Amino acid sequence: MKSQIFFIGLLCLIFSCAEKTHNSDEKLEFEFVKVDSLLMDILEPVHILDYHQEKELYLIVKQASMEGHYLLIDKNGEIVSENKLSEGPDAFGMVLLRAGFVGDEIMFVSDGKVYVYDLNFKQLRNYPFEQNPRVKLVHFSLDNLSTFKSSNGELSAVVNLNDGYYQPYPLDYYDTLNMVHLLDIRTGSVSKGGRLDESGKFRSGRFYPFMDKPVYFSDLQSKYISTILYGDTTLYQLDPNQNFKLVNQISLKRIQPDLIKEIPMEEASYTTVKEYRSENVMLGGAFNEMIGNGDELLVGYRTGAKPELVFENQTPEQRKAMDISKKRYYYYIKNGKQIGSSILWDLPGSLKLNVGKNRYLQYGDQAEIHEIEKDYQCYYIYELREKG
Repeated sequence: MKSQIFFIGLLCLIFSCAEKTHNSDEKLEFEFVKVDSLLMDILEPVHILDYHQEKELYLIVKQASMEGHYLLIDKNGEIVSENKLSEGPDAFGMVLLRAGFVGDEIMFVSDGKVYVYDLNFKQLRNYPFEQNPRVKLVHFSLDNLSTFKSSNGELSAVVNLNDGYYQPYPLDYYDTLNMVHLLDIRTGSVSKGGRLDESGKFRSGRFYPFMDKPVYFSDLQSKYISTILYGDTTLYQLDPNQNFKLVNQISLKRIQPDLIKEIPMEEASYTTVKEYRSENVMLGGAFNEMIGNGDELLVGYRTGAKPELVFENQTPEQRKAMDISKKRYYYYIKNGKQIGSSILWDLPGSLKLNVGKNRYLQYGDQAEIHEIEKDYQCYYIYELREKG
């Protein structure tokens, strides 16, 4: 009898601890603490495109250069290698959709082709890859390049259209959507998979103009590829090793203001996207960035502007006040769930890249980051820490 009572008591203790752990995860609070910086003795402004975790190298391009002046710099800001990639035998051109490290090689997704380079910016191979982006930028990408290492060791990169429509509208758009396009870095072959949840927001018969753009995260330590659409409430984690099987669906609460114009799916078209794009970008919230290491990541969310601060023919002062009203938050994801509450980021710019265990690089205009002008470039590194 005593052993039975002991056993029941032990079970109660186990379940009590499990419940306590679950609740404590939800109640945890985190903050970003400045711990380090990246200094570069480069006068021209740069775009920071990617970071190599093992070699501690940054991939950057000089912002004002039409020559496509790319550099690798180490954690001390010293130049390791460089090349100009607009013209010449090693060039890929000028249009850049995504760029980053895939293992010890560098991939550039350009206009109609993908190019692969070594760490000295010497071109190794290229292959065709057709896309139809809405925006074509010169030597600058809108998104980070996500990578993935399969169970058999093959390296791939997520090459979904940078900012483009996957296929013609209307009604079968979400039904036939392949959420992830993975390109094998050796052969250029593309595998596709993943579906939106049939009961999810974007399968409900409504259309959200310009809010259907997905963002991604995975790296060589990730078991899954994580993705969420700008206007959605669900973060999907997919396993390419199991035919893009849906492993986790993580519900993320959208923060106000978040006024998204929605229309019936029957009215979905390029015309309605263009018609409501600016309104949704201005007033709607957006999950518009994702960074991390392995399957531990931060999902970035920007609120919409306060409606009372939006006017037609805005003055510069009104525009500034409207922009300031947009707030940025980060959701901490670990072990297939959100840990703690959303974390307010009230500093200039945003967090661009993971640069170590729970460490992230603050990226933005130097004039915004620093109160006084410096004769070198300085990007701060913040660490995510639990409060208290």
